[in-house]
Amino acid sequence: MDQLSKELEDYLIRLHKEPNDIGDKMVTYTERLLNLLNVKDAELLEQYYGILGFNAYPIEELAHRNGTTPDVIIKGIEVCLRKLAVTPEWQMMKPMGRLRAIKLK
Repeated sequence: MDQLSKELEDYLIRLHKEPNDIGDKMVTYTERLLNLLNVKDAELLEQYYGILGFNAYPIEELAHRNGTTPDVIIKGIEVCLRKLAVTPEWQMMKPMGRLRAIKLK
């Protein structure tokens, strides 16, 4: 996974683990960001990371639900992260997420 994708993944993990630390504006931006993907890919990220009202599911369960292997799911998640990580939308969101984290510490 490249650095841009990793930054997005870190944000999604934080959104799951510390949802109260992420402002409503960033949640709205996250919803818009995920709308850049097709519905199935957006749901995959939402279900894997447990964000935006979805429960987090392990790779194995997501693979079973989608009738595929865990490796295919992992690759799909990585592709989705990369697609989003290079968008202008994510590039504009990144600094706002960092500022929010700094203010809370």
